[in-house]
This record gives sequence, structure tokens and C-alpha cells, in this order.
Amino acid sequence: MAAILTQLPDGGTPRPDILRGPFRMPGTYRAVRAPESPYDRAIGFLLPAAAFFLSWWQVGRIPAFNLTMSDIILIVCILLMLVSRGLNARMMGRMSVLWVGGLVMLLGGMLVGSTMHGDFARWPVVAGQYAFALLLIPMVLANCSLATLRKAANAYVWGVAVSQAVGIALVNLFSRDMINQYVNKYVVTGNGRLGAFTGEPNSNGAVCVFALIFLLHAVIEKRLRPVTAVPLALVIVAGMVYSASFTAFSCTILAIGFVLALSRIRTVITIALPVVLVVAAYVGLGGPVPAVFEQRVGEAVVSGDPTKAGTFVGRSVLIQEAWQMSSDNLLIGLGSDGYRKASVYGMPVHQLYLLVLNEGGIVSFLGLSLMFAAMFVHGAFIAGRSRTDGVSALAILGVFFLYAMSLPHMFARMWNGPVMLMFALATAGAAASFISARRPSWNGRDRTLETERTSEAG
Repeated sequence: MAAILTQLPDGGTPRPDILRGPFRMPGTYRAVRAPESPYDRAIGFLLPAAAFFLSWWQVGRIPAFNLTMSDIILIVCILLMLVSRGLNARMMGRMSVLWVGGLVMLLGGMLVGSTMHGDFARWPVVAGQYAFALLLIPMVLANCSLATLRKAANAYVWGVAVSQAVGIALVNLFSRDMINQYVNKYVVTGNGRLGAFTGEPNSNGAVCVFALIFLLHAVIEKRLRPVTAVPLALVIVAGMVYSASFTAFSCTILAIGFVLALSRIRTVITIALPVVLVVAAYVGLGGPVPAVFEQRVGEAVVSGDPTKAGTFVGRSVLIQEAWQMSSDNLLIGLGSDGYRKASVYGMPVHQLYLLVLNEGGIVSFLGLSLMFAAMFVHGAFIAGRSRTDGVSALAILGVFFLYAMSLPHMFARMWNGPVMLMFALATAGAAASFISARRPSWNGRDRTLETERTSEAG
């Protein structure tokens, strides 16, 4: 498959022959940009649309094929890119070989387990979902312009905010029975937790965390004005509170704190200080909080006991079972979806690493570990060129890593799609910052840069 390399050469020096090709690197010179083709214009419209619907997992989904509106739009983008230019095989920069190798190991171990246990039917489904999410989509994103990726990032934030606004309005205006009958039975759970358009409270909390990282990244880079960013943040935070997810609450504190801690002092003063003051005033004045949030999250935070956070105890039982079973499945795993059949509880363990270890053996486990390591190293490379981009990529990776410790297979695009989008955006942004800092002169004179970067980008 053809691949158009949009990364900087390993030596770090931009080459004129690359920048003068039919497809420019994001952030290069306006004078050498080729006119956009109809395919590029179509992708520039479709990719933000796919990002907008990325978190709407239960709305417009085809359950039989596990495809959402976002997936269908992304498939169209893949086809358009194949026809026009091919896909970019360097979705993780210098770490792309390790990334692909890890994916092959992850799926290969499950293939061996499925074959040895005589249950091959499920493997093509799982492998296809993982390949689409972790190979094809990153290859498309890596081949998009910086402007398109920025539009997609903003669209994702708006998509999450709209889903939370609709969900909160439904919860407060209608009864659960009416919502189940006329809208969707996944919008709100029996105990009043908000699932919104993801279909499940924990996943709804996760997309809120992802959206807040994208929002903070946009604010630091001054791509979103406060008059727009503040209402979006309030709606997304409200959605996270209504989801009553202890994991989402913890990840938000850790991720936002990580980004701000490694940002410039001016950023901390202008963003973190007002947020702290507003939260302190709201809590001090006794602002209303959903009862389900107080029960599931408030008690766990105040007491410091995570066992009070909903289903923590039940998940720990599954984790203990998976750990005991793993010694028998190190060489040859149980195969794709085999853990559900082997477990006495009849359900997969909510811990991705142990699930992969049991279903694919040590080969799949090492493959998954290699993929996380490749993302971490690539994020560190990005941070070396652009602090804001690199820190944001590492923050969203950290959230994804933590959620993987509390959930089974995460090939659904609402989980890994935001991570792949942030890494593509950070890679393109870091390349633009690098070229802007170097400001090389070709043909005897400097040209005007089309980077749209600010001093806050690091």
C-alpha cells in the first residue's frame, strides 16, 4: 500500500523535495502548497464530522456489525485517501514499526489461542475491529493536514458537549421510563447515572475526560476563545458529574493537573487559578450535586476508600480470578472472547492487560505492552519539539492506560479514536513548531510560514 510520508526525516532537517511534493507537510510554506484536490476537500469536511460523532456510540449504531455513524464516515475517508494518495504508514513516527509489530503480536497470540481451542469464528471479528481502530484510522489521521486535524479536534469537543447537554436535559425534564421508551434505554441507568450517547456511564465519563484534554489543548494554543471554551467546559464537566464515575473524576484531576503542571506559569495563572476559585466557591456555597455522584464518587473521595466507588469490589473479584487463570494460559491463550466461556462468572475480566494475557498468552500481552511503550516514546519525542502538544498526548495516553485497567477489550472507536486523533494532532503540531523555529531559507529568501502557532505552544 502506498504511503506518503508526512513526518520529518530522522535527521530532523526539512527537505525541499518533500515539501514541494503533491502533498505538503502540515505547517510548511504557503508558497509551495499544492492546490487542494476534491478528495482533500471532501476529507477536510468528513473527518471533523466523524470526530463530532466519535463519542455517540449508541446513537445510529448498527449492532450486528458494530459500526457507528463515525465509523461509516471514517471508512469513506479511508476509501477517498486510498484513491487520492494512499495511506501514511508512519502513524507513530519513528515508533511506527514497533506499533505495527505490537499489533501483530496482540492479534497473533489470540489467533493461536482461537485456533488451538477450535473456536476460530470470533477471531476475525476482534482482529478486524482492532485493525480498523489501531491501524487504518491512525494511517488516515497521519496523512491529514494540521488544519483538518484542528477542525476535527474542535468537532470532537463539540460532539461530546452536545451529547452531554442533551443527556442532562433529558434526565432533568423526563422520567427514566419516558426516556427509555422514546429515546434510548442507554441514556440513563436505573440508579440515575448518565450514559448519554455512549450507552454506559463509565464510557460517558471517559469521553468527557478526553474532551476536556482536547479543550485545554485548544485553549492553551488559543484556538478557542474563553467565551466559547468556558460554556463547553461547564457542560462537559456537568456530564461527567452526572455519569458519577470515580475513574473519570480521578482521571480528570490527574490529566488536567499533569498538563497544567508542565505548562508555562502564565498558562497556570490564566486557566488553573480561575477554575480553582470557581470550584471552591461552588462547593463552599453548597452548590447542588447529583445524589448519585455523592454516593458513588463523593464518599470514595472523602473517605479515601475506592471500594465505595460502585462496582470496584465486583471487578476486583474478576481480577483475582484472571490472575489465577493466567498461569495456565501463558503459552497458548484461550482465544478471542474465550475468557468469557472459561470464567465461572461468565463474563470477561474488566482489566485489559489480564484479559489479553489470558486470551492471547504472553505474546499478546507483550504486543499490547509494546504498543503502549511506542506511544509513550513517541509522545516524549513530540514533547521535545512542542511542549503543549507532547504533554497533551502523554496526558490522553495516561487516561487511556488507566481506563485499560478497569475495562475489557477497548477496540471501540470511542475509546481509542480520541487517543489516535490527539497523537496525530500533536505530531503535526510539533512538526509545524519545529519548522517555525528553524525558519530555513530556500531559494535565497525566507518565506511566510503557515503554522498558526503561538508562543504558548512551547
